[in-house]
Amino acid sequence: MRRLILAPALVAVAALALAGCAQDFGHGPAGRVTDKTKDGKKFYLVVDPAKKGKEGKEGKGTKFRVSKYDYHDCYRGSQYPKCVED
Repeated sequence: MRRLILAPALVAVAALALAGCAQDFGHGPAGRVTDKTKDGKKFYLVVDPAKKGKEGKEGKGTKFRVSKYDYHDCYRGSQYPKCVED
């Protein structure tokens, strides 16, 4: 009887532990990805919101942290956040 109660409790604890592993760093500004940097296990994109695919002088851009999956999905020159949504 004790095993029947313990098994669902262990499953619930495991599910909660896995749910805590998800990374959510929020969203950066929309624009063109101008650079990607990695610092250990931290991943960053640099987005120039002023450019947005138009010709002209590039700004400095905004650097913000992203998950490793977003880092690998977005290439230099791609449009953020479209690159993570595709």
